[in-house]
Amino acid sequence: MVADRSTGTFLDKSKVRPLDHNGRFFTVRGPLNIERCPQGHPIIIQAGGSPPGQELSARSADLVFSVVNGDKASAKAAYDSLKQRVIKHGRSPEHVPILPGVMPIIGETDEQAKEQLARLQSWLTPTNALALVSQRLGHDISGYPLDGPVPEFPQTDRGQAFSRTLFEMARREKMTLRDLYNVTAAARGHWVLYGTPKRIADVFQEWFEGGMADGFVVMPAYFPGAFDDFVNLVVPELQRRGLFRTEYTGTTLRDHLRLQRPVKRSEALQTA
Repeated sequence: MVADRSTGTFLDKSKVRPLDHNGRFFTVRGPLNIERCPQGHPIIIQAGGSPPGQELSARSADLVFSVVNGDKASAKAAYDSLKQRVIKHGRSPEHVPILPGVMPIIGETDEQAKEQLARLQSWLTPTNALALVSQRLGHDISGYPLDGPVPEFPQTDRGQAFSRTLFEMARREKMTLRDLYNVTAAARGHWVLYGTPKRIADVFQEWFEGGMADGFVVMPAYFPGAFDDFVNLVVPELQRRGLFRTEYTGTTLRDHLRLQRPVKRSEALQTA
């Protein structure tokens, strides 16, 4: 793009390359008459823990939104496995950050945070919670006693990351179905972490430095208060530890996530 007002030249036609794409689903000659976006291309965020989903992440994702249940051993194994897949596809593992979803419940004390979680869970209706848990597990649980143990179900082809994570958590913590739907409905199957700002920062630091996460997708329990609490209470604690930026160094989401800007195909070919 030249965009020279003085000459009225919008683009240099000698540098325009038709795409001439002929694929399975569509054919397009191209090119577009607009500039490339500042980020190179929109950020591709992949969420999916099944083997095909992990392969897709390793091959093409800029960032992976993962599901964890708080168990460090399983999180570390899943993290390392996905990074190895990334390497297999000829990519650098640090260029594909993995960010687990976490719902932090913050209080002045751990007890206060736990009470806040209990209050949020008290507003659940059994019908909605059971429907969500059934969806996440891949099995209808409406006919099972809520105060009984979580049944042993076979693995399904859909929602494998959520079902595997929830089953592991239920067995590890000897949860009833009621326990499971209380936790699941709170964060839709993601990790619920409650405690003081210091405790939450401690956990984030341990997971980050222990190679279990490259960051976190923070999921506030309600707006705007829960998000305000995280920004005003947890972020300063992370900044004091040198784990979170104190100012922005770029202008795009890709900059904020410290992701590489993809090179143009023509630039890649020239480099090769």
